[in-house]
Amino acid sequence: MSSEDQEAPETGAEETGEPASRDAVPARYLLWGSAALAAAALIVAAVFGIQWWSASGDDDVALAKARDDVSRQGAAAVKAFTELDYTNPDAYFQRQLDVSTPEYQTQIKNTEQTYRQAMTDAKTKVTTTVQDIGVEELDNHQGKASFLAAIVTQVTKEGQQPVAKPLRLEVQLTRVGQDWKVSQIGSVPLVSSGQ
Repeated sequence: MSSEDQEAPETGAEETGEPASRDAVPARYLLWGSAALAAAALIVAAVFGIQWWSASGDDDVALAKARDDVSRQGAAAVKAFTELDYTNPDAYFQRQLDVSTPEYQTQIKNTEQTYRQAMTDAKTKVTTTVQDIGVEELDNHQGKASFLAAIVTQVTKEGQQPVAKPLRLEVQLTRVGQDWKVSQIGSVPLVSSGQ
């Protein structure tokens, strides 16, 4: 062995052409460790985010379905209370009874004779167009809802031209079984834009 062979330590650095560094190996492990922790944190965040979104989405879906049911059944109820044909009062009162709570059915039955006579005397037919329904309150757990309905009634008296009449109604609903039923209905005064 010559003296030149003894002076050069065998590190392997000269063979690869890279300078020898003591920090290269720990830095590489630190980089891979940080990347692994970041990936794990991302996976955990994604899993919990999906679970949270799924849980909140169930309530949102149920509430949206209830709102749609209130709007759909509310529109049918508004038509039942506002559309009439003086030649068939039985159908008019039956439609109201079909969409009302038992308590409100009692009120309808108590006033039926008075309204029946007024309908016959007026000789009026009314058709209704529901323009919009705005749900004001909805308590899906208690089964209570209220909404405002903007409608236009086409009133035709015997021997006269039809007259369009805009109305706003406030309606309170109570859930009976799977259906929303009218527990109260009344008109709301229209306010013109100049007032």
